[in-house]
Amino acid sequence: MIKIVSKYNIDAVKDGKKLLVGYLLAGYPQKSQFLEVAAECEAAGVDIFEVGFPSTDPQNDGEVIQKAHQRIDASVSSDMEYWQEIRRTISKPIWVMGYKCDLIDTGIYGILAQKKLIDALVIPDISFQERQKLSEELSGYSVDIVGFVNPDMNEAELKECFSNTALVYQQLYTGPTGMPVVSDDYVEILNKAREYKHVKVFAGFGITTPQRVNQLLTSGFDGVIIGTAMIKKLNESERELTAFIKELNSSKKRVGEGDAVYCNL
Repeated sequence: MIKIVSKYNIDAVKDGKKLLVGYLLAGYPQKSQFLEVAAECEAAGVDIFEVGFPSTDPQNDGEVIQKAHQRIDASVSSDMEYWQEIRRTISKPIWVMGYKCDLIDTGIYGILAQKKLIDALVIPDISFQERQKLSEELSGYSVDIVGFVNPDMNEAELKECFSNTALVYQQLYTGPTGMPVVSDDYVEILNKAREYKHVKVFAGFGITTPQRVNQLLTSGFDGVIIGTAMIKKLNESERELTAFIKELNSSKKRVGEGDAVYCNL
């Protein structure tokens, strides 16, 4: 059975509670402000941080996150002292989300792993086989590789991912991030994931309201990943972002109090 290797991730999932994964872009809006925002988000209830790695071409992201990438200090990418400060600021798991050309091809992923600054890698634009190679390479550094499934994958591809991955990002739709979507097409794939007892599956894409969070967690997801909505709220103000997280966390806690069921539609 495939196991989670990061102690931070193991601690996050061990009691079976529903998890809120919040996306922040490293160095955004500014390098010092990012650290302040991250601390406030953790205090407000973020369980896992998906930290965006700076990219010159965030092609799979929507307009909001693309614009955020354009504003940050490019030196963030290779500033290991800054990444160490991020690690000191955040006591919860840090999942670094980045594109292959920025994070893998440059070799920076290896430095982050060796220095124990990250707990998982979330790389959307590589193959399943490449993820497996990364998983083998980084297991000794206690870094997990998050798998991806989406509605366009066939049954064999889904089985391959669920059989060989412990942490899985289920994309609720295919395409750029940032579109609000309320479709229930996720149920069939989620039910397949639930056949694999070792898998922790997280819903992502288009999640913008506490009601949607409650619906997805009640359906049986182990957690939800909030991306564009986090950046939108931060663009309004830090206060708006923390208030939003508290709302989401309140909705998440209600699921944890006993109304979670698995869908079998």
